[in-house]
Amino acid sequence: MDIQAPSESSSFVNGVNGSNGVNELNGVNGVNGVNGEFAAKTFTSPHSSLSETLTIRDNRTGQIHDIPICNNAVKATDFKSISIDRHLNNLSSGSNDELRILDPGFKNTAVMESSVTSIDKSRGTLHYRGYSVEELFQRGDFEDVVFLLIWDHLPSAVEKTIFKKKLALAAQPPPLVIAVVETFPRDAPPSTVLQAALSAWAASEPGTIPTEVGKNLYLGNMKLVDESIVRNLAAITVIVALIYCHQVARKFTPANTDYSLVENVLLMMGISHNGEPDPKAVRCLNRLWILYADHEMTNSTATFLHVGSALSDPLACMVASVASAYGPLHGGAIDLAYAAFERVGSAENVPKLISDVKDKKARLYGYGHRIYKTAPDPRVRLVREIIDELSAEMKVNPLMSVAMEIDKIASVDPYFVSRRLNTNPDLYGCFVYSALGFHTKIITAMTSLSRLPGVLAHWREAMTREPCIWRPQQIFTGTIRDSKLSTL
Repeated sequence: MDIQAPSESSSFVNGVNGSNGVNELNGVNGVNGVNGEFAAKTFTSPHSSLSETLTIRDNRTGQIHDIPICNNAVKATDFKSISIDRHLNNLSSGSNDELRILDPGFKNTAVMESSVTSIDKSRGTLHYRGYSVEELFQRGDFEDVVFLLIWDHLPSAVEKTIFKKKLALAAQPPPLVIAVVETFPRDAPPSTVLQAALSAWAASEPGTIPTEVGKNLYLGNMKLVDESIVRNLAAITVIVALIYCHQVARKFTPANTDYSLVENVLLMMGISHNGEPDPKAVRCLNRLWILYADHEMTNSTATFLHVGSALSDPLACMVASVASAYGPLHGGAIDLAYAAFERVGSAENVPKLISDVKDKKARLYGYGHRIYKTAPDPRVRLVREIIDELSAEMKVNPLMSVAMEIDKIASVDPYFVSRRLNTNPDLYGCFVYSALGFHTKIITAMTSLSRLPGVLAHWREAMTREPCIWRPQQIFTGTIRDSKLSTL
């Protein structure tokens, strides 16, 4: 299958050289950045059609409004045409004349158009750039998926070799980053160390920060965007490895230019077999990370793009995104799921946990997902395939039986079935890491690393668009006081 994106096709054929070992990636056809100045294209969906409309009758005024429907969506700004005089309709003085959309938590609000990832929640399918996640999982090459997500096509052999070398050569941490990581206690929460180290990396390269150089750097400048993508992928890879080595008091091993991204992660962390990256771990992580590579507009992806809409540098965006990812309702659920398994202790205690969940005395992490209600998450079955391959390693972990018992009971319990709560990858994903020998405290950091390619793909897409800072509105429900403050 050959997938083309009309406004984002790229060329990736440069060699690997330059003073820092990382040469520039080619720009994007039709999207040129001149000295960092904006020269982007407005995205137009190939499926756009204005032949469909939504007709609304405003019973307050009797007026009829036709709102265009495009891609089964309406623009929130079109509703501004529906307005009333607030003074004549007894609205508070803080109210707006124009009708607005109230959607706490963005439960039914799309913030951008994208060609990166497609989720069909009714069928339970997930596609990256048109390829099913199952097909890519069986292919089993995370680096291919990274390239596909970001540059919209699977790499040729030459492109793959160049990309691999660029990542490895960029994986050279500034001394300040190493010092910052080593300053933290070994048992410090990885999220705090990761955010600090990313900030330290940015501080080491002030020329990459727009406000420091006094101009836009990234919007429309796809040459610099592509360089920054490699830099950011390398940065988080190295920092997560440095954090892990610091946690377990292990010597950090520099990246090898002949190794893939996954192989270098394992090499730098010291997860090796006879001095080489453990082949079983390489195979399992390649496939596991494909499942986590992107999931459309998640909380952490939206956080990255929200900061990026202000034209901030991508490392700053990543710091904010990491903070989001560690929340207990997002990526932090992986850590909490494993901690919950430890508290339960054994499968025989699971019925008590299920009872507490139904009585709202406990939360069941690793179960339920906002997106997948009518069909199961397609990634769960594929994670189970990895677990089956690691069956020998899983047998020594008694907590695996806890997870399986939770799944067994919850999948048929009317409480969960009636609420359309299904297993999500967090229930089993944490066991893959523990079976491969990783300390459990690093799991969410590793998951953040595996999700970054998708986040950067969305950021790259945003950098080809017109500038538009994300500034949500609110519905004021307070009181405007007419009286003046008394003089004290």
